[in-house]
Amino acid sequence: MTTICIPTLQNQGLSSEISMHFGKSPFFTFLKMENNEIKNVETVESRGRHTGGAITPAEIILNHNADVLVCGNLGSKAVNMLKNSGLKVYSGASGTVKEAVEKYLAGELSTADDNSCTEKH
Repeated sequence: MTTICIPTLQNQGLSSEISMHFGKSPFFTFLKMENNEIKNVETVESRGRHTGGAITPAEIILNHNADVLVCGNLGSKAVNMLKNSGLKVYSGASGTVKEAVEKYLAGELSTADDNSCTEKH
């Protein structure tokens, strides 16, 4: 079983809109996938440093044993931390969680590199 994490703006499961700013995402939606089918959806509130918490958003994802991150954009520190921990990181997602998963399964997302973020940090 594969766990996919998607940073989201709401706690609305597959209908949640993707947060385009990874570090400031208010929620992370985790999907358990088996044979390209969604078996479980869980959304957790972000308690990362950007939202007043004590750990990084990357650490939140690692603590939930995700295998894959699908997101809009993210900075080089997060890319490096996640990739060095064995996660596959994909960027360029937009729309809803359901749409992002469909794009991921179809191979339509880009593999993130350390220059993925378009914002100045």
